[in-house]
Amino acid sequence: MKNWFGTLGRHRLLKLLSLLLAIALWFAVSGEERTETTLNMALELINLHQHLMVTSEVPPALQVRVVGPRSIINNLSQTRLTEPMDLANYKSGRHTFYLGPNSFALPRGVQVIRIQPNPINLTLAATITQTLPIKPIIENNPPQGYQVVSVQTRPAKVTVKGPVPEMSNLKSISSLPIDLSNLKESTIIATDLDFKNLHLSLKKPVPILADIQIAPKTLTRTLSGVPVLTEPQLAKVSPAQVTLTIKGPWPQVQDLKAENLKARVDTRNLAPGRHRLNLAVELPGGVSLVRSRPTQVTVTIDKSS
Repeated sequence: MKNWFGTLGRHRLLKLLSLLLAIALWFAVSGEERTETTLNMALELINLHQHLMVTSEVPPALQVRVVGPRSIINNLSQTRLTEPMDLANYKSGRHTFYLGPNSFALPRGVQVIRIQPNPINLTLAATITQTLPIKPIIENNPPQGYQVVSVQTRPAKVTVKGPVPEMSNLKSISSLPIDLSNLKESTIIATDLDFKNLHLSLKKPVPILADIQIAPKTLTRTLSGVPVLTEPQLAKVSPAQVTLTIKGPWPQVQDLKAENLKARVDTRNLAPGRHRLNLAVELPGGVSLVRSRPTQVTVTIDKSS
């Protein structure tokens, strides 16, 4: 015993105390009540070659059933656990990864009794990158009286990475559907790309904006009963009312009534008698005259005027 104690060298008492503490801790743990639980471990794929990608479904987490000392199990249950899966040196194709009790770096005294899912099947595919135009997808029409002038995206093109079989026939990337049912004016809205069920990703993430140009439709209307006014001399007019056909922006023209329009004849410097005069029509801004029926009216000025 004396020779053994001498082999400890310097700090013999400190080393001996550490050994005794380790032995006491081992007895404490081994004698502690054991419990069983399921640990959720996030699966982390590492060292995947830059020209490969996973095209199969990857389980978001592993359910690992373990048994061990209660204090250690409780601590593990409150810790975010990850399980790395090293994909270095793997080529394209289908690969199966079998997991066992020794696959996990768990504290001593903890035993793995079940792993789900197991095995893990992953399909790796070779990838290429392409720069493709974005195709904006619109749904529904603007409200009544409005129309789409143009829809463009910013950027107009994106560089996409994906498996060779999926990328080979791809000519464009669609946007998510853009609803126009409430748009009455031009606007820019944020959207995104619709990769559908394809295994695609942007080489460099960028915000996708849709520049939507909306304009009123052109509406043509015919309004009857527009009164003819004489200025500055009062006179009798025949016919006293005319019919005007006008056109302009739908929302504006739709709400116009005959009393909102003005048809005038200029009676300045006219002598008493009958005169055949051209009509002058005053219209709101943006509205134009298509035709007037009639285009001339007969004005009678009394001698007393």
